Amino acid sequence: MKRLQKYFALPPAGRTIFLHSLVLLPAVTLLVWARGFARTAALIRRLGRDGPGNRGGLDPREVARLVDAAASLTRARCLPRSLVLWHLLRHRGASAEVRMGVCKLADDSLSAHAWLELDGLPLNDGADVCERYAVLPSLRVQGPS
Repeated sequence: MKRLQKYFALPPAGRTIFLHSLVLLPAVTLLVWARGFARTAALIRRLGRDGPGNRGGLDPREVARLVDAAASLTRARCLPRSLVLWHLLRHRGASAEVRMGVCKLADDSLSAHAWLELDGLPLNDGADVCERYAVLPSLRVQGPS
């Protein structure tokens, strides 16, 4: 019940972002699994042309928070979460960049992570993400195109 109250307390633009995220996150997760990162990003780039600007008065951090809330319900991982956020921000006219990185764990295995940057700053992760992960510059997805 508390989640429903939080949802109805959102402004209309926030409810729209949240609902779009609930639909897009599982779809993007499936696309990444079936088609891979590059094809999924290309499809999202074609579907989400640059929009007219910040409709509804939500700033990019608020959009990121809403996508994260939907991701917690759908159990979406970092790559689909970042791709959906990238799509939603591009649709609102913001130029953001999907970043990917890797780090070596204590057991010598690798851990990969994806996040979104806006104006060079992480949007859906901590400010120290570039210190925790070695960024893979060849896997950047930029918008708008």
